[in-house]
Amino acid sequence: MSDPSLADIRGPELDPAALTSYGPLTMAAFLLQVCGRYPANEALVFDDPLREGETVRWTYADLERESRRVARALLAHGTGKGSRVATLMANRPEAVAAFFGAALAGAVVVPLSTFSTRDELAHLLAASGASTLLMQTTMGRRSFADDVDDIVGRGRGALPHLVHVAAVPSTYDEFLAAGDSVPAEAVDAVVAATTPADLGLVIFSSGTTSAPKGVLHNHRSPTLQFWLQADLFGRTERTRMWTALPLFWTAGMNTAMGATFAAGGCWVMQEGFDAGEALRLMERERVTEPYTLPHQARTLEEHPDWATADLSSLRSVFGKSVFARHPSVKGDPDWQMPVGWGMSETCAFISAHPASSSRETMRSSLGRLLPGQRLRVVDRDTGNVVARGVDGDLLVKGLTLMEHYLGKSREECFDEDGWFRTGDVGHVDTDGAVHWTGRATEMIKSGGANISPAEIEVQLRAHPSVKVARVLAQPDPRLEQIALLCVELVEGAQEDADSVQAFLRERIASYKVPKKVLFLAPGEMPLTASGTKVVDDALRALVDARIGAK
Repeated sequence: MSDPSLADIRGPELDPAALTSYGPLTMAAFLLQVCGRYPANEALVFDDPLREGETVRWTYADLERESRRVARALLAHGTGKGSRVATLMANRPEAVAAFFGAALAGAVVVPLSTFSTRDELAHLLAASGASTLLMQTTMGRRSFADDVDDIVGRGRGALPHLVHVAAVPSTYDEFLAAGDSVPAEAVDAVVAATTPADLGLVIFSSGTTSAPKGVLHNHRSPTLQFWLQADLFGRTERTRMWTALPLFWTAGMNTAMGATFAAGGCWVMQEGFDAGEALRLMERERVTEPYTLPHQARTLEEHPDWATADLSSLRSVFGKSVFARHPSVKGDPDWQMPVGWGMSETCAFISAHPASSSRETMRSSLGRLLPGQRLRVVDRDTGNVVARGVDGDLLVKGLTLMEHYLGKSREECFDEDGWFRTGDVGHVDTDGAVHWTGRATEMIKSGGANISPAEIEVQLRAHPSVKVARVLAQPDPRLEQIALLCVELVEGAQEDADSVQAFLRERIASYKVPKKVLFLAPGEMPLTASGTKVVDDALRALVDARIGAK
C-alpha cells in the first residue's frame, strides 16, 4: 500500500472488461472495427491541390478499401511484420490510408515531418531504417520528389534500407496495382497475428535545439490514446472536426485523426494552415469542432473574412476564446476544451480533464492520471519521492510509454526500475491532480526563486492582444537572472509593458511577473518552419542585438 502523503500515484487500472469496452488495441484492428461500425459515415473531406482543388470525400468504407489496397501493395513488395514504412505526406486521404495500410501489413509506420529541410529528411530516413517511403511529389512550392531524388542520389550507403519509393500522384497507382495479386485474406491473417505489444509506430520529436529523436511505440500506445481521447473530447458520430495539425505530431495523429475515427466522426482536412481557406472549409462543411493551436486561432480572428463567416455550426468551442467570441457562434456550454499533460514519449496525454469538466476545474490543474498511467515526483538531488504539493522532477511509467528511442537501449532510456525521467518539473496535489511547473532546463533562477517560462506563456494565451509570447532568462547583477518577456501582438493591438505586466499580476505570483517586456513587430518572432515553436537561438540573437543597440 503506497503512502497517500507522497507524490507516487496511479491512474485507474484497465481491466479486461474496460479494454473490451474501448475496442482493439492494435492500429489495424482499430481501423477495421471503426470502418465496420460506421461504413456509410463520412470519414474524410479534402480539397486536393494535386487535383486542381477537387473535393475528395471518403466514407469509412472507402477508408478501409484504400487502406487495404496499401497493405496488399506493401505485402506484394515484400514488406512484412516489423518492416518500417515511412510516410512523407501532408494531411490528405492517401496519408491516412498509408498510415493504416502499413499497420494492416504488419509494418511499423514512420510519419515524417513535411516541415523538414532536405538535410533533415535525410537524417530522418537514415535514422528510421525505413525500407519503403510513401510520399507526395509536391506540397505548395516544395518538391519532395526533388528532395528525395537528391538524398538517394548521394549514394545508397547513406540509406541502405530504403528499397521502394512511391509518390502521389506520379507512381502511386503503379505501386497500388502491384497489390492486386495479393488476396484479401493475406491482410486479415496479418491483422489476426498482430498483438498490442508488437512494434507499430515511430514518432520523431520536434525539438528546436537538437536532431529529432525517434520514439518507438508498440501498437497499444497510439490505439489506447485514440479510444481515451475520443471520450476526453466528447466526440460522436456527429462530430465534424477541422484541423491543419499534421499526422506526424501526436496532436494530429491521436487527438485529431484517431479520436475522431474512434467516434465515427469526420475529419475536414487542410494540407497546411491557411486562415482564409480554413474559414471557408468550416462554413462549407458545417464543422462542429475547430482544433487549432492558439496562434492559429488568433490568425483566424485577424483575417478579413472572420466577421462575415458563418460559423454557427461550431459547438465545441469553449476554452477556445477566439471562437467563442465570434458573432455567429453559440457553442455548447457543457463542453470545455480538454487540458492535460503529455509528450511524444507517452504518445500524448498522461493526465487530462475531460471536456465535461467545468472551466474552473480546467484552470485548477492538468487533470488526473489517465487509465494505465503512473507518476512519481522526486527530489532532483536525492532521488527520493517528495510529499504531495512539493515540486520535483516528474517520472512516468504506463501503458503508452515508449519502448525506447531509436539507437538507444532501454537501459539508456529508463532507470533501473523502468521509470522515464521526463525533464519536466511539477507536483501532485492532495486530490491526486497533476500540476506542471515547466521544463527543468528552462527554469529561471531569480533571487533564489524558480520562475517557469511556460507558466507565464500559458497565462498569456488568455490575453486578447497577445499573438505569440516567449520568456527568456536574462542575466542580472543583483538577482542572477530575471525573466524577459518577448511579445508579438495581434494586428492593430495597443499594449505597453505596464498593461501586460498588470494582466499577469492578476494571474501569477508577483515575483514571477517578467521584469522586462520586449515588443516585436508583426512577423518578427522567429518560428520553426511549421510556425508552431519559437526558435530560441534566433530569438536570443535578436534580443541581444536589440538590447545591445539600446
